[in-house]
Amino acid sequence: MESKLPFENELEKIFLGKFPAFPENVKEGLVKYGPYVMLFFTVIGLFGLLGALGIGGAAIGMAGMSYGIGYHFYVGIITGIITMLLYLMAFNPLRNRKRAGWNLLYYAMLLSLLGSLLQVNIFSFIVGGALGFWVLFQIREKYA
Repeated sequence: MESKLPFENELEKIFLGKFPAFPENVKEGLVKYGPYVMLFFTVIGLFGLLGALGIGGAAIGMAGMSYGIGYHFYVGIITGIITMLLYLMAFNPLRNRKRAGWNLLYYAMLLSLLGSLLQVNIFSFIVGGALGFWVLFQIREKYA
């Protein structure tokens, strides 16, 4: 018997029991192409994070002091960087349909939700959490 991740049992009851199931071809498409789409958007996200930190802007003379940067900015940057690293670490296991890749996505989702809570972004927490966990639990069976 495999060990469960934090909150996995509770979330499983909700997202596999109460939400509609995806058709098999949709699940298969997500598992087959999802890692590549995730990698593409992760690389773009990393460029965005570098831009938010002012790295790269200096090379074209656009970096400057930003006023009003505070707590929310730094929480977003820190959780974003860690989430992106988890996505990068998950790519190979996901491509090879290993459960370790799914676990990394699960932890990235939890971290993203924690970041939303710390930034008091309730809409992102509710909608992002519901959609993210719904997709995640629909494809879980595809990873051994």
